[in-house]
Amino acid sequence: MLLERLFVGETLSGLFPDPSFPFLKTIKDYINEEFSEGDPVFVSSSIPYLDLASRMEKIRTRIYENLSLKKFLYPLFESWGMDPFDVYVDLFRLRCVPNGFHNQPGSESVLYIHRDPWYANPENQINIWIPITLVNPGAGFTLYPSYFQNPIANNSHLFDYNHWLETGGFQATSHSRLAEKIFPKPNLMPKDPKQFSVSGDFGEYFLFSSHHLHGTEENNLGFSRFSMEIRFVLGSVIRNHLGPENTDNRSTGTTLYEMKNLMDGRILPSEVIQNYVNAAVLK
Repeated sequence: MLLERLFVGETLSGLFPDPSFPFLKTIKDYINEEFSEGDPVFVSSSIPYLDLASRMEKIRTRIYENLSLKKFLYPLFESWGMDPFDVYVDLFRLRCVPNGFHNQPGSESVLYIHRDPWYANPENQINIWIPITLVNPGAGFTLYPSYFQNPIANNSHLFDYNHWLETGGFQATSHSRLAEKIFPKPNLMPKDPKQFSVSGDFGEYFLFSSHHLHGTEENNLGFSRFSMEIRFVLGSVIRNHLGPENTDNRSTGTTLYEMKNLMDGRILPSEVIQNYVNAAVLK
């Protein structure tokens, strides 16, 4: 079963099924319209950061407000043997990593290696990474599979999800308390002979457990990369406390209250969420 394989650290790459392709096309159209003066991968790397942030915010708003987009994902989940009625997702996260972004002041936190659970995400969350434009090897993100079942010292005990929301939440580019944000990271650089770079092109996806240790790579290619990330859990998996065990996560709070059912927009019952969170606490 695919879920069982993902929960022991396997990954899956593939192509979007034809019925789900309009999801990708719509997002790419939004990008092309917002960077209409030229090829978005070059325009986005040549404009000032604040201009880029403003344009990306407009695109994300269009994505969030287009409620019909999610229906195109049903065939994708079904192709993995997952019931769309059991899928809970948070906001679709569109990212633009411009050329040389890592040289900008304050960019260090974007490059921090991490597990998503250090940011109060559930241990059994699954991520779909989707390149919207060409992402060459070395300009995407790195996975460190040897650490899937092995802990690494980190500062996740400093992360509290409520404080995170109070200081802007995910993908915030401006906030009066932005400087207070805590970005979890390892206490030492991981050494993994099995590490590999994730790359891809439009129409492809990469599926992996968010429990994997991973981190964004520098971009020195001369043009931006646009990618989408969809984070989801299955309600049945949360209810039955399935998935990877907590090895080194001491963050507090949970993003489960942000994750809505793909079909009807509801969240899981509070008692289900709290039972899972309590069971996942590192002993």
